[in-house]
Amino acid sequence: MVSEGKFALLLLLPTIVLLAGLLLYPFIYSIYLCFVNLNLTKPWLGTQFVGLANFTTTLMDPEFWSSLKITALFSGFSVAGSLAIGLIAALVLNQKLMFRGLFRSLLLIPWAIPLVIVGMIWKLILHPNYGVLNALLMQTGIIHKNIAWLTEPGWSFFMLILSELWRSFPFVALLYLAALQTIPKDLYEAAKVDGAGTLHNFRHITLPFLQPATLVLLVLRTIDAFRAFDLIFALTKGGPANKTEIVGLYLYKQGFMFTKFGESAAGSYLVTLLILLLVFVYVKLFKLKDIQ
Repeated sequence: MVSEGKFALLLLLPTIVLLAGLLLYPFIYSIYLCFVNLNLTKPWLGTQFVGLANFTTTLMDPEFWSSLKITALFSGFSVAGSLAIGLIAALVLNQKLMFRGLFRSLLLIPWAIPLVIVGMIWKLILHPNYGVLNALLMQTGIIHKNIAWLTEPGWSFFMLILSELWRSFPFVALLYLAALQTIPKDLYEAAKVDGAGTLHNFRHITLPFLQPATLVLLVLRTIDAFRAFDLIFALTKGGPANKTEIVGLYLYKQGFMFTKFGESAAGSYLVTLLILLLVFVYVKLFKLKDIQ
């Protein structure tokens, strides 16, 4: 007679094996790649153990640090901008408006569209000859000649930020909107009786209650920004002159274009450690704010 626990484990076994194959094996293999030299262009050399050489080579590569700097700027602007725009959108949609449900549904459209499709949409909008943006600015007299938004170094990075904000702020607004629903209405009514204004309520009631949601959003958006790839690959592929090559594109090129899989894997784990450090800083800052 088989016990219920063993029978349940037997039923779960196919799922466990599948998850191990899809998650555990790639994870272990990626760690293995960090310490070996896997050269597919010269298979007769075999796989050589190189220790920490992949990490040191990556850290000594100026292109890695350049891509990391671009990623930090991209993450900083996109995370801060999406949180600010998302909070404003959530505050507006939290009010009693006509067709509020419709607006909330429409808000999710940019976030629900696949990233590659978002990239194609923005590539059409920013096309130098028949793009909507150039046509609109020409009609309004703001510009007098077409601008190559994605091939000029001064504009390409800005347009990446703009397209990323358009894609990401609905997710932020959705989480902030859910957090706003949990704030007790009695607090606002008591503050109104005491003569508090809108700014006072926002600073002393709304923002403190939104701190947990803000911490979660900071973590999620930072991770999302550091692993950004699809949108930028679809728009600029890191150009012009590597001015928009974030670390995800750098690691992609190292692994799948130059077949430096060990260095690509090592760089990935270096970025992971950086993200973990940022998350630790976020948590510490919010704890200090709570103490104050």
